[in-house]
Amino acid sequence: MRKKYLAIGTDLQCEVKSIDAQFDYSDDMHNHDCYEILILLDGHIKMYTEYTGKDMNRGDVAFLPKYLFHTASLYNTDKYDRIVINVTENVLAEASDSSINLLSCFQRHNDYTIHSIHLNDSELEEIKAYAVHLQNNLHSSKPGSRILADSYLKLIMVNLTHKYINDPIMKYPNIMPPMVSKTFEYISTHLTEQITLETLEREIHHNGTYISRNVKKISGLSIQQYIIAKRIALACRLLQEGYSASEVCYMSGFNNYSNFSRTFSKQLGKSPKQLQMELRRK
Repeated sequence: MRKKYLAIGTDLQCEVKSIDAQFDYSDDMHNHDCYEILILLDGHIKMYTEYTGKDMNRGDVAFLPKYLFHTASLYNTDKYDRIVINVTENVLAEASDSSINLLSCFQRHNDYTIHSIHLNDSELEEIKAYAVHLQNNLHSSKPGSRILADSYLKLIMVNLTHKYINDPIMKYPNIMPPMVSKTFEYISTHLTEQITLETLEREIHHNGTYISRNVKKISGLSIQQYIIAKRIALACRLLQEGYSASEVCYMSGFNNYSNFSRTFSKQLGKSPKQLQMELRRK
């Protein structure tokens, strides 16, 4: 079973990527325990979250909050050059000061639009140069590399945050099919309840098989896979908030602890209690 909840295993990760023969074109909808910045260097993609969809082109930047389910599909499978930065809340909070909050790019709007800005060519090349240095220093064992990495992250985030704050919020056509959006919204609202295709048929007013096929087309997941992934993400948040593993089992919509623990372990590679112990040691 492919993991739909991804822990990056470090406070900061940066990859400057180009498409290659090994690229997995079937990027299932997933979420992270950290924030993600996607900067498109070349290509044309559809970016979907569980709430909305947006076309992205060269120079577009998307800010994705932690636990937000998202996926990308390509218009052209020959071009997909991008920068992907994953960073934890603590790192961004510590890098902020009273004059600028580096978390502001990720704070959700009421309409749940994808937070985005557009960089012109010179801005994009400047950010790319910083990202290459950030990536190199994160993989270097030379003395001072971590300090340099922190500095390049701050350069990137201060520039992007200034742009985000000072430019008008980008409006864009929502490319998410309304039926799929309504399905995701219903699942989020009723996540801890029993949800069947028959339930969705009544609520969404479409044939269950048709709903399932369209959800799969956008997310790469069956409806049941998506529900389980959402419950696991909720369980992770609740464990981080200090609830016990047995409490979290029922609070996240599982009615059997052994099934919860087994499913959780498959998704994260560790049991709920193991994750809880790790969180307590931090």
